[in-house]
Amino acid sequence: MRPIGIFRIGLAVAALCAASAGARAQDAGAFFAGKTITILVGAGAGGSYDLYARALANHLGRHVPGAPQVVVKLGGGVGGGVATAIQVEHSAPKDGTFVGMTQQTNVTGQLTEPSVAGKYDVSKWRWIGGMASLRNFHGVWFTAPAQTLEEAKTREVIIGATGRNSPTYTLPAALNEMLGTKYKMVLGYNGAADLNLAMERGEIQGRGASWISVVLQAPNYISEKKLKPLVVDGLTRDPLLPDVPTLLELASNDQQRAAVRLISASADFARAFFLPPGVPADRVAALRKAFDATMADPEFLAEANKLQLTIEPRRGEELDELARAVIATPPEAVSVARKLLGSE
Repeated sequence: MRPIGIFRIGLAVAALCAASAGARAQDAGAFFAGKTITILVGAGAGGSYDLYARALANHLGRHVPGAPQVVVKLGGGVGGGVATAIQVEHSAPKDGTFVGMTQQTNVTGQLTEPSVAGKYDVSKWRWIGGMASLRNFHGVWFTAPAQTLEEAKTREVIIGATGRNSPTYTLPAALNEMLGTKYKMVLGYNGAADLNLAMERGEIQGRGASWISVVLQAPNYISEKKLKPLVVDGLTRDPLLPDVPTLLELASNDQQRAAVRLISASADFARAFFLPPGVPADRVAALRKAFDATMADPEFLAEANKLQLTIEPRRGEELDELARAVIATPPEAVSVARKLLGSE
């Protein structure tokens, strides 16, 4: 028989823990009540990042204690979202009212892009959750002088990109190094919509980013066969492009394959949201719980379906672990990845 004293102590401890948990939830609710949570998106207007963030913002507040307002602010896609990563980590309020959504390459870019090394540390971010993984494509406009990867080995093709730390740059750069293609990248475009206009004007002859951005923004490119996808950067083929090979399939040796796996790991951080280091733990927990609840919210799912947004939720705790694993990649694999991307 359990001693009465120990039993009473156990009940007291359980009650204290329950009261503490309730107090934390109450504290988070008291803090967020009347507040506005800003989601800063490291991409341009009209692209899939923008659409995903706004779909989340339309429903997240109902699930956060205190029911705060949630708004979206666009940081622009120039530079591949690096400025957004730096701003959220170093300048944004560390109280739970400021959330970042950077481009997925910002995670692996901490290792592969020397120009951003030391400017932020994704292993210290507190990830709230991810809405869906993302495979990026590289493709060419129907008037481009090379319509295949083989043709691109002998003919220069001008490819638009937002910045060196964006998949719009990293994928064609890796192809140049791995296959000897002659893609010439022009930087500085502000997201997928800006790249589309540049292709239509004849400034560039191809672009990358997500295929869903084509489906949502320019479906006529598909129906009229104006944009031809040549390769995707995921570890597996994109269900939307089942006949298009992955970059990993094009790797010719073990070193390249290890490096490409690092580059492709960024897919897991697409459509993902994070808090800067230093946000109180109870608010991190409250926002993670609210994010998970939003991903199962019938109203949110109905809107996502209407917008043709794929939803494949990832929990914040899982993304925390993945980020630490990426940063722990062996130096030799990082070195080869940098070479593939033209940054070493």
